Amino acid sequence: MRMQNLAAGLIALSAIVGVYPAAVAQEDKKAIEVLAAARKAIGGKKLDSLKSLSVQAAMQRNTGNFQMNSDLELLVELPDKYMRSEASNNPMVNMANTLGFNGDRPLKSAAPAGIAPGGGIVIRMGGPGGAPVGSGEKPSPEQQQQIDRQMVRASRHEISRLMLGWFGMTHPSLSAQYTYAGEAESPDGKAHVIDVRNADGFAARLFIDEKTQLPLMLTYQGPQPRIVTAGGPRPAQSGAQATPPAQARQMTEDERKRLAAEAEKQIREVEKQPPAMVEYTLFFDDWREEDGVRFPHALRRASAGVTTEEWTVKRVRVNPKIDPKKFETEG
Repeated sequence: MRMQNLAAGLIALSAIVGVYPAAVAQEDKKAIEVLAAARKAIGGKKLDSLKSLSVQAAMQRNTGNFQMNSDLELLVELPDKYMRSEASNNPMVNMANTLGFNGDRPLKSAAPAGIAPGGGIVIRMGGPGGAPVGSGEKPSPEQQQQIDRQMVRASRHEISRLMLGWFGMTHPSLSAQYTYAGEAESPDGKAHVIDVRNADGFAARLFIDEKTQLPLMLTYQGPQPRIVTAGGPRPAQSGAQATPPAQARQMTEDERKRLAAEAEKQIREVEKQPPAMVEYTLFFDDWREEDGVRFPHALRRASAGVTTEEWTVKRVRVNPKIDPKKFETEG
């Protein structure tokens, strides 16, 4: 509870913590010291020998009025492999999505459109409450190469945000630099603030509890999700109550194709405008020991003060043997 209160108290201060350019060398040394202390508190030598990781969690995602429960599996194999698999367990929604990379290539099941962690385009088929789906138009080889690069970059950024909160380090493929940005204080305690950046546009701010030496939260800028609704009634205005359909039925193949084409048209229109950037916050809490490493079993992602994801970690395995097929890429 103390960590929750401390993290909440630090949110208002996160925007005013400054970096002191006149003492960059000294501050970088301080950042290294703070992160070393955090890694010692998390797992010490056991963490230093980390080669692979498996995390299984239950997640609730909130996007506007749409709520979805999913099962998550995350696999990390250092230095260059990552997989995130999400499968919905809602009776009315059947969605599965895999993101990640093997070296410089995205995983074979990854899709450029749909619900992406931390922001992006969300597509609904059949109106509000419908299942999110992906784009149906096949890109050219040049477009696919660009999409692949963007997907790998986004996945590297996402796993690095998570690893900063889990272990006080980014994924090694990111080549990040750490700078001590100062100290934040709330009525419940103090936190060290570390700025993390790389040359490829990654930027995040990590808050570490000075008392426990454990990560509290991480803030970063990301695109605000943009919702494309294909088919069905439009979302109700604020304060209005939508009328449920008299009877749910499965769409025909022709209907699905028509709605997919409509969604694709809307996506092209939406993509012409740059997305609005908002601040996201990742909270890490409920630390427990797993295989000799302390790990947060509760994770929450919020945007502009509104919770968008809540994770409950079910199982963590440190240095498991991972089936190489999990990291297969497109042929």
